[in-house]
Amino acid sequence: MIGSEYSRHPEILIDSFREMKHEYNQKVKKPKNKGFITLLQKIYIQIFGIPEVGFLIRSLYFKKIIPEKVKIGRVKNVLDAGSGIGTYSFWLRKMFPKARIVGEEIDKNKINFSKKFAKELRFSGIDFYYRDISKDYNNKQKYDLIVNVDVLEHIKDYRKVLKNFYKQLSSKGFLYIHTPQPNQERIFSQLKKWHHEDHVREGFMVKELIKELVDFKFKVIVVKQTFGFFGKLAWEINHILLEKSFVLAGLFYPLLIVLSVIDTMVDNKKGLGIAILAQKKS
Repeated sequence: MIGSEYSRHPEILIDSFREMKHEYNQKVKKPKNKGFITLLQKIYIQIFGIPEVGFLIRSLYFKKIIPEKVKIGRVKNVLDAGSGIGTYSFWLRKMFPKARIVGEEIDKNKINFSKKFAKELRFSGIDFYYRDISKDYNNKQKYDLIVNVDVLEHIKDYRKVLKNFYKQLSSKGFLYIHTPQPNQERIFSQLKKWHHEDHVREGFMVKELIKELVDFKFKVIVVKQTFGFFGKLAWEINHILLEKSFVLAGLFYPLLIVLSVIDTMVDNKKGLGIAILAQKKS
C-alpha cells in the first residue's frame, strides 16, 4: 500500500499529524507497552500504508498522472521541490530508475531523515538539500520534471516560486503541482471551521492557477479536480475520527481507501484540491 515503506518509522507519521493540526497532538498518548504498540503500528502501516486520507489521495493522483503523461526515457533530472520526508522523491526514484532525483526542503530535520531513510532503502542517485524555493535561484542545473505537492499554499510569494520553476526546467520540461482550493464546502458541520494551521492561504482556484501558469509561458496539459465527493467524504470521515481516536481512525481506514480510489476514477466537477501537469513551451 501507499507509504508502507514508512512502517519502520511510525514516529515520523505522528509528527505529520501534529503539523496538520496541533489538537491531534493531544490524541497521541504514551502507551504502557510501547514496544508492543510500536510493533502493531509497523504491521498496520505495512499492510494499509500511511493512514491519512489526504496523503493517500494526493499520492493516488500523483501516481496516476505522471506515468501516463511523462515518458520515462526523456527524464534525466528530477526535482522534488518541498520534499518533506522524501515520500515523492522515493517514488520518483522508482518511476525514473535512470534519472537523478533531487529533493529540496526547508526543514533540516526532514532533510536529515530523508537522507538516512534513502540509505535504509538502499536508493542511489537521490540527494536531499536545504533550500528555500521562494528565494532567488542561481544554480545552472536544469530539470526535466519538477514536482511540487501541497507546498504553494505555504508560501506568500508563490509567483517567485513559479518563476524559479520555469528557470529551472529544461526545454519542454514538465511541472506537476498539487494544491488545495479555497472556499471549501464541508459535508459534516463539525469540520466547517477546520483549517490547516500552517497555510498562508487556503489554496488556488482552478482558473487562477491555470492563468498563473499560462502567464509564465507554461502549456497546461492535465487539470484534475481532486478530493471530489468520494474523496471529500473519505477525508472528512478520516479527520472526524482522528479528533476522536487514532485507533478508531485506523479501524475505518480500509473503507476510506476504497472511497479514495473511487475518487480518482470519477471525473470530478468540483473538488477540495487541484492537480495540474504543465509543460515549459521552449
